[in-house]
Amino acid sequence: MIQLLRLAFLFAFLIGLALLVHLRLKLEAAESIIANHVDPRIASVEWRLADAGTGTLLQILIAGSIVVLLIAYLRILQQAERRPLTSTEALAPLTNALRELKRQEALSRVEKQQAEVQMTGMRAVHTTVLEGIGSGVLTVDANDRIVTCNRAARDILGWSGGSADGRPLVELFKGNLPVQLTNTEGNEHSSRVEFEWIPTRGAPKTLGMSISAIHTPQGQLTAVLFSDLTEVKRLQRTADLRRHLAQLGEVSAGIAHEFRNNMGAMMGYARLIAHDVPPDSGAGEVVQAMMGELSQMEHLIRDLLEFSRRDTLDLAAVDAAGLIKGAAEVVAAGMSVPIRVTAPAGLPALRADETHLRQSLINLVRNGCEAAREGAPSRGEPPRVTVSITVDSTQRGTTHPRMLQISVTDNGPGIDPEVRRKIFLPFFTTKDEGTGMGLAHVHKTVTAHGGEVSVETATGGGTTFLLRLPTVYAEGPPSSISIAEAA
Repeated sequence: MIQLLRLAFLFAFLIGLALLVHLRLKLEAAESIIANHVDPRIASVEWRLADAGTGTLLQILIAGSIVVLLIAYLRILQQAERRPLTSTEALAPLTNALRELKRQEALSRVEKQQAEVQMTGMRAVHTTVLEGIGSGVLTVDANDRIVTCNRAARDILGWSGGSADGRPLVELFKGNLPVQLTNTEGNEHSSRVEFEWIPTRGAPKTLGMSISAIHTPQGQLTAVLFSDLTEVKRLQRTADLRRHLAQLGEVSAGIAHEFRNNMGAMMGYARLIAHDVPPDSGAGEVVQAMMGELSQMEHLIRDLLEFSRRDTLDLAAVDAAGLIKGAAEVVAAGMSVPIRVTAPAGLPALRADETHLRQSLINLVRNGCEAAREGAPSRGEPPRVTVSITVDSTQRGTTHPRMLQISVTDNGPGIDPEVRRKIFLPFFTTKDEGTGMGLAHVHKTVTAHGGEVSVETATGGGTTFLLRLPTVYAEGPPSSISIAEAA
């Protein structure tokens, strides 16, 4: 580049020198023409020769200078293109890339925060929904450990140890894991099943359960959805029993009327025969035995007709504590079994027919005394019966409870499950003597009051009859009771 500049300066010097020579020659030619008075034609020739001698050289030098300047300009452009970048220019792409990365990082951070907020909200909704539903929900990992467990699941299974997350599944089910949960591997979905769950402690429960597989990036989980059907099944059994008893009552009424007519005729003939046969003869003893059996049958038919008859209940406010104390006193007068009565103060009055309900309680307390006298000595215990009344568990904490619960508990031998299913049916009895109508009347009386009756047997013996009966608050304020209506 410097050499080109030098060459350009040299051409400029030569051009200037040539221009001075050219001007000098033309001045000398002009002076010669003027001084020698040369012929104009000859003078014109000499002027052109003087101009041509240096003019050509001048043109060559000018053209060369232009070429050199063009070459120098092109070189300058090439070197400008090859000019080394400054540190700022060299780092500009990296700076722009870093700036874009920071912008993307800021956007990602904002999106992440928004996703976390959304996830937190969804988790809160998920937790609220799970904790609010009445069905038990469990998720279990491949090691049979609980991942999630909602409040309903803990309540149904009677878990009182705080959170069950991370605990073994068998521990939540109190050591008695249902067979449906013993092998869940490979089950994508199972149909809903119902079974009786019997914990190591506590009363059996009827559970309805469905099991499904959940595939997650961390592995497969098992979802268990179940509900407590114990109360539903009890109500179904009660409804079935009521329907069965109603049908049985209708059929029994017709049969009993026919039997009663025939029994009346047979009893009349037996009395005629007894009048003509000496009492101390063999025939007289047969006639007396026949009349005794006919009397028993007549009593049975009378009970059957009474059971099938629709009684009218005279409903009024009845002192609950006084009712159970009176029934216990009647039974205690003829039994040698201690009867303990517990009744807290402040209970509302029952809305009941005192006569019918009192007779039902007498039947239950008497049965309890007979069972205690039979089974308690075999376990080395003195026979005992407890009669208690409390506010129903569904009404505790309310100002005006609508239901009270009366329990009659004995320490007898207990009742087998098969017997419990038929215990309220007419004519069903396990006693050597008895008609099997006592508990059927109890069931009829309690249900006619709008209540419920059930029976439970503890492990190792002992039976409890539970009666749920409406109070005066069941139909309205106390001033609206003391009425009579059909059952």
